[in-house]
Amino acid sequence: MSAEDIVLVGALVFMLGLAFFASHFVINTMYDNMLNNTVLNQTAEVRQVLNAGKTISNQMDYVTFAVFIGLVLGIVITAWFIGGNTLFTVFYFFVWIIAVFLSAIFSNTWQTVSQASIFGGTIASFPITNNILTNLPIYITVVGFLGIIAMFAKPYFAGSGGGDIAY
Repeated sequence: MSAEDIVLVGALVFMLGLAFFASHFVINTMYDNMLNNTVLNQTAEVRQVLNAGKTISNQMDYVTFAVFIGLVLGIVITAWFIGGNTLFTVFYFFVWIIAVFLSAIFSNTWQTVSQASIFGGTIASFPITNNILTNLPIYITVVGFLGIIAMFAKPYFAGSGGGDIAY
């Protein structure tokens, strides 16, 4: 794990949340237009399929949450298994600060886009993504703290090979 992975978590979650948010709006608008079209929705089967599609598009919020949790777990697990020299803690800290700064920009952009009047009530379908992206600087701070603890606070034991082995 490198310190840049913290920046990657913020950028990927922001990009995924924004893409799913816009896709949800487009998909629901398309399905609503098809449901209002009397030529398309003449049968109950068509209406059932269109409503099922709308239901599936409401699951995009959970995908964003799962990706965020997966990335955080990946950072912590790889940080534990990668040996870290305490000399590089300063560099890790600087990249961490940059990641928090960038996540503040992502958070403000998310708030601007999600509150745009064109999207209407789409934000109501994304409570988890909205929480993560609105509070992204706080989450990135916590992820960076967990990563720095996992990487640099491991116990070291003397090994038989002449070097130190991290367990």
